[in-house]
Amino acid sequence: MTWGDAARLGRVARFLPAGQDRRRDIVRKTKDGLEAARRRGRVGGRRPVVDDDKRAAILARRQRGESIRTIAAGVKVSIGVVHKTLADAKDS
Repeated sequence: MTWGDAARLGRVARFLPAGQDRRRDIVRKTKDGLEAARRRGRVGGRRPVVDDDKRAAILARRQRGESIRTIAAGVKVSIGVVHKTLADAKDS
């Protein structure tokens, strides 16, 4: 390592703690904002695709012996959503 490399490394090393502090501040502010939103009754995330009516329709159709593909097409949800709904119903 030359003196020039060492000098550059020294300059870069001085900025690393500042970047870490900035990241820590961003994470803290994000968590604080999400917590404040929860206290106001707001929750983040995507809305569920399956409401109670769709869930009942999926379970009833499966009870009648319909295939998962047919159920998905009829209820207008993905095959994965049907699988998840059936698995959740089986677990509970």
